[in-house]
Amino acid sequence: MNSDTHKFAAFLIATVLAVFLGPDLALAAKVRTLAAPPGTSMLSLPLLRLSAPVPTRWVSQPPANAMRLAQFQVPGESRQEDAEVIFFYFGQGEGGSVEDNIARWQSQFSSTEGNSITPTVQHLAVSGMPVTTVELTGSYSRAMGMVSSGAPTPDQTLLVAIVETPQGNLTIQLYGPRSTVAANKEDFLAMVRGIR
Repeated sequence: MNSDTHKFAAFLIATVLAVFLGPDLALAAKVRTLAAPPGTSMLSLPLLRLSAPVPTRWVSQPPANAMRLAQFQVPGESRQEDAEVIFFYFGQGEGGSVEDNIARWQSQFSSTEGNSITPTVQHLAVSGMPVTTVELTGSYSRAMGMVSSGAPTPDQTLLVAIVETPQGNLTIQLYGPRSTVAANKEDFLAMVRGIR
């Protein structure tokens, strides 16, 4: 399925939900401070009927495209050290299998010598849903679909949680400079474990 088809499908889903289920179940995610653990705000994902506790120091941004339910800037020690968190949802049965995505992310990383990087993969359950976490560190050629962002950026980390929801996979990525991702890893995993 090409990107235009993905965008149309996301628009169609959002329109149907807004018309038949009301504006609170539209595609856009919402950040709320009520009923959130200390130091977090609750991110509501109406399309998936889920919420997640997001650290308040992460800065909410408008999603850059229709495949992003939400995105956040994660401050580093300087602007150049900022990382990003993105909530991706491609629709029921879309976005590829867990295994295919792990292989694709692995292909985007290399060591300083140009060798392949072995991902760290773990499995857990959150609110009765299977979750797979994947972590890769090295030189990163980030790509969306089949399009690469250009030359590899050294000393980067990608931390991903794939949540297998009843409505399809929710893919949450934290990526950026190794030091910034490392400093936010526990908060990211706590957020994933807090999905309800």
